[in-house]
Amino acid sequence: MSRLRSVGERRTGRKAALVIAALGLVVCAFTWKFAVFTNEQWAQYSQPVRQAIQDVSQSVWDDGGGGSGGGLFGTGQHVENVMARIKHPPIAAPDKQVVKARCGATRGDWCGRYDNQTPLPARAPPLGNQSCLWGDDLTLQCNFIGVCDGVKGWCRCPAGWNGDDCSRRMKRPCSQHHRSFGFEPYNEPTDPSLGGTTLACADLCDEDIAHCYCNSTYPHGRIPADPEKPPGTPPIRKGRPIAHYCRRGFGFDGKKSDFGTNSLEALYGEKGWCVADEPAFGCPCLLDGQHGPTCQGVHESFCPNQCNGHGECLLGFCKCQPGWFGTDCAQRMAGIPWTPGMEDGERPWIKPFVHTPAALEPAEGATRKRPLIYVYDLPPMYNAILLQYRVMYTDCVHRQFDDKNGSYPVDKWLYQPETGLHEMLLQSEHRTLDPEEADYFYLPIYTSCLIFPVLFSNDFPYFHGGPAAGRTHGATNMLMEVQNWVAAHHPYWDRNGGRDHIVLTVHDEGSCWLPAVLRPAIVLSHWGRTEVNPPAGSGYAADTYSDDVTHPVYQPEGHLSKLGSFPCYDPSKDMIIPLMSSPNKYHASPLLGAPTRKRHILAYFNGRIQPEVPKYSRGTRQFLANHSATHDWWGKHRIHIGNGGAPGEAGDYSVGMASSVFCLALLGDGYSSRFDDAVLHGCIPVIIQDGIELTWHSLLDLPSYSVRIAQKDMEKIPEILAAVSEEEVARMQANLARVWRRHIWTGYRPYGQHVRQLLEQRRNATSAAPLLSQPPPATDYDPAEDDALSTLMQWLYSRLDDLGAHAPASPRPAAAAAESAAAAAEAAEAVAALTRGE
Repeated sequence: MSRLRSVGERRTGRKAALVIAALGLVVCAFTWKFAVFTNEQWAQYSQPVRQAIQDVSQSVWDDGGGGSGGGLFGTGQHVENVMARIKHPPIAAPDKQVVKARCGATRGDWCGRYDNQTPLPARAPPLGNQSCLWGDDLTLQCNFIGVCDGVKGWCRCPAGWNGDDCSRRMKRPCSQHHRSFGFEPYNEPTDPSLGGTTLACADLCDEDIAHCYCNSTYPHGRIPADPEKPPGTPPIRKGRPIAHYCRRGFGFDGKKSDFGTNSLEALYGEKGWCVADEPAFGCPCLLDGQHGPTCQGVHESFCPNQCNGHGECLLGFCKCQPGWFGTDCAQRMAGIPWTPGMEDGERPWIKPFVHTPAALEPAEGATRKRPLIYVYDLPPMYNAILLQYRVMYTDCVHRQFDDKNGSYPVDKWLYQPETGLHEMLLQSEHRTLDPEEADYFYLPIYTSCLIFPVLFSNDFPYFHGGPAAGRTHGATNMLMEVQNWVAAHHPYWDRNGGRDHIVLTVHDEGSCWLPAVLRPAIVLSHWGRTEVNPPAGSGYAADTYSDDVTHPVYQPEGHLSKLGSFPCYDPSKDMIIPLMSSPNKYHASPLLGAPTRKRHILAYFNGRIQPEVPKYSRGTRQFLANHSATHDWWGKHRIHIGNGGAPGEAGDYSVGMASSVFCLALLGDGYSSRFDDAVLHGCIPVIIQDGIELTWHSLLDLPSYSVRIAQKDMEKIPEILAAVSEEEVARMQANLARVWRRHIWTGYRPYGQHVRQLLEQRRNATSAAPLLSQPPPATDYDPAEDDALSTLMQWLYSRLDDLGAHAPASPRPAAAAAESAAAAAEAAEAVAALTRGE
């Protein structure tokens, strides 16, 4: 192994040895001092030693360029930690057979390395041995409602509670207005006659999550738990919810307002929602886990990894069983044996979503493949509580349970990788519960959920910006807070200056509003804006991150100063990943096993146009819709652009794409899913997004299966596409067949199982049908091989020697080395002079 060490590693070792030697001399000197020297003499002679040691330390700190990313101490590493770091062999060379069989239309030499690696021996997960306030009784810790982290000894608290032991109230009132001053959420009495916004409630507010219920004075009103009971005690009577779509439009004085739309009679009359056993009027059941005509039915709610089967899912927060802990209850205390969870017992419906190999004791001889990824158990405010705060059960998530505990995917949420990738990594064979062996560290932050609906819908939470901040400004502040928390509570960010950490930002503007403090990390996003500090292109004022925001109290430093000067997308370390949609969205795609259809449409776009919002899509959709209609592109060229299907054609989105040779990949309010949608339908993408790079830009040969047209040439689309020869179309379609699986997350177990079912159902019908279009249908493949998740792991493996936690330190400049050597010599001479009594 010593022969494999890089120059940087050897020099790091010399630096560590140098500092240890110098510190050892100082210890000897201290011992001698107490035996011989007076305090005055030591003060006189110790100063040059202190300065010399400080110089040595500073030289090592500054090594590698200085700053937070350079040097031994500059990255927060102690000498003993450096010497104890786990060493791994260099990444493997590409497997030639894999390259030949599976690496078509790729760029670089990343593909094939992952499959050629030598697996590592599997290790047992670490066990917890720390207790939390108060005492060792696992049922009493964390004020009955939180979960004690058995490794760190701190509490994870659900919505409504905070503090070291979850004993401090953290209310989220049903605000009628956003605050205009102060630091506490708006919590004045609600007056429907004055109108209102946010999640205003004229009845009884559950101030844990800002959800409204009928008053306890009504037969079906909510009666809270006895205040003498422990926190988390269920209410005496659950009561019927009054969703914000169901508010009354009148005060009890009869005055109409815009507070809501419903009559007093509908809610409080004899047959009203809050009064009658069988009301004539019904409010919708918006909370996750509620159903039925009066919202009294209970079913499973969403939690990542469904709490490993060892916890109760509370709207997104896992209340773990005693002895289990962590975001998904995957870790356990020493002395608690591993047991199957509720998925193998009273809740079999969660079994497809419970998979935690990292929590198991490994079988004899078991191995693992790198990269090994540690998923932080962040404070719940940055993920789980945001799920508890969401307004609608379909918000912020990629899957749901129905009223019979059947599961179904949620495709309406465009930012699904926030919960989706989090869950995939929690379930992954690459997950490790031991951060000391990790190659990468994942930060599961739900910024898109914060942006909408959480910050959009209520007066709390704010992240430092207060009323001065917009939605994306608040998300920037939250990201800064997470980075600060991680650096303060764990050594791993400082160890490598954050370069081995992974952060996800999948909102409309990609990572353009990422704070500078997180720029050293590996950034995963949907959208690769290549400009430095570009202005926001959003049509929504609340998302205009490039507007500076200053406030003498909330943001005296201003917002833009937090962003620094960086391109939104850095191809040297960042990656553009595909959207996450279920296979159901592509039901007409031949690539997913649907019967093939003739591609009789030249080019196709079906989506919102929004002519009333000029900034939307940078005006591209509006221009193309008007220009194509004016010049009859459909009648002359079979090119359709509009909100809906082509004239005389089925309006189905998937059918339209599967029937087209080319599909326009246009901007939306920033990011749009049209590029990935086109690829997954075998439709050649036509990219019209100046200055934007798209999915897997640095990994796949996009020009080999797509067409790019500058925005200034949009009116020439018919001529440009007509000039593409049949041979060129066939070549691009063949390349689409090589790469399309890398654009869908079928390595996610529920999606993969669904695809297997589709293939089984359609295999015979597809093989018997005439081949009407290219690329030909895929009838049999492993959904987990070379999908989006596998591609991400392959790429992360290929970058281990550059970006991973165990990557060698950068070689220091010769000048810095000379300065370190000189400082060391001075330190040694100072100590020698001291011992001679000079």
